[in-house]
Amino acid sequence: MPPPAIYLDNNATTRIDPAIARRMLELQLQGLANPASQHRPGRLALRLLEEAKADLLQSLGAPHTGIHSAQLILTSGGTEANNLAIRGYAAQSSGIIVVAASEHPSVMEAARQLPPERLRILPVDHCGRSDLDLLRQWLQQDAARIQLVSVMLGNNESGALEDLGSITELCQHYGVPVHSDAVQAVSKIDLDMGRLGLSALTFTAHKMHGPVGIGGLILLPGEHISPLLVGGGQQLGIRPGTEAVVPAVALAQAVTLGDQARAEGQYTAVAHLRDRFEHALAAAGPVEVVAAAGRRLPHVSNIAFLGVDRQALHMALDLAGVACSTGSACASGSGRPSPVLTAMGLSAEAVRSSIRFSFSRFTTADEIDTACSIIIQVVNKLRSRPAGLAPSAGS
Repeated sequence: MPPPAIYLDNNATTRIDPAIARRMLELQLQGLANPASQHRPGRLALRLLEEAKADLLQSLGAPHTGIHSAQLILTSGGTEANNLAIRGYAAQSSGIIVVAASEHPSVMEAARQLPPERLRILPVDHCGRSDLDLLRQWLQQDAARIQLVSVMLGNNESGALEDLGSITELCQHYGVPVHSDAVQAVSKIDLDMGRLGLSALTFTAHKMHGPVGIGGLILLPGEHISPLLVGGGQQLGIRPGTEAVVPAVALAQAVTLGDQARAEGQYTAVAHLRDRFEHALAAAGPVEVVAAAGRRLPHVSNIAFLGVDRQALHMALDLAGVACSTGSACASGSGRPSPVLTAMGLSAEAVRSSIRFSFSRFTTADEIDTACSIIIQVVNKLRSRPAGLAPSAGS
């Protein structure tokens, strides 16, 4: 039996926090009723659901009391939430949707379903930041036609952080709502919808030590979207179907525990581990750290091992006991050049040799040091191997 892998693929999914798993089991064993049912067990389930939603809105800086409360639409995860945001806004009129060139496939591919004249893709620079000057130009010329601007807060491949405050300030001046995919950012950085000026935000539990299968889209009061599904009247008809109460409670708990961890400095410690990891690898050979010159999420490191094929390296690291990724889990293994890194202007060589490592608050210094030793050894072997030879289990 091989030793357990050193897991450095937390942007794909995270291990569930034991406290969340225990709470979910406790609630599942209670046998909660349907929250739409008009009896005592149903009312108990509804109370748990409403408390979880209120906690989430408060934690993420959205209005959460009274008639001016924001709306939290529970979904099956980030992909559904992003589709609901992009396609839901787009169905409201025939206006233009603007998305950044570095968006997750669930935003980009949803936007590409629109006719070409309704989609504008905003370029990004080498640090993953959107072109504010071009956005300003578009808004000056076509603000009345621009229906939504969607820009990811923290990139899932590069870790790059957008200057979202400047984007929302600009869009607010022209009365254009801004949506942000914050799936990778929630709990890792301080996030407040009100301070950021966002109209809509998406997030999911399994990127922050909660369960797979639950996410959400928050809409500020006054924002309107069309549903993707039809059925019952749950969630004001925007996302019909029986609400998953236990996962919703787990989602709220994941955000709360993540916020506590950040307040205790755990993600500052993660950033230090990331820097230690990058310095060790940079000292051992030619590498390029993606978006290193800009602001980044604390837990993401995308590194190009120049001269080494990323697919061969990924396979060899897997065999050697380091779990990592060649990019977004939704597109990993496709073999195609990363659209995100290409949009950022990386050289073809860097794109071909890039590997994404992503850490968590459970990642240890010993794991980082061991992973560095393994990676350096594997990279050196691949660099010394004649071109065209794939790694084997004995490599």
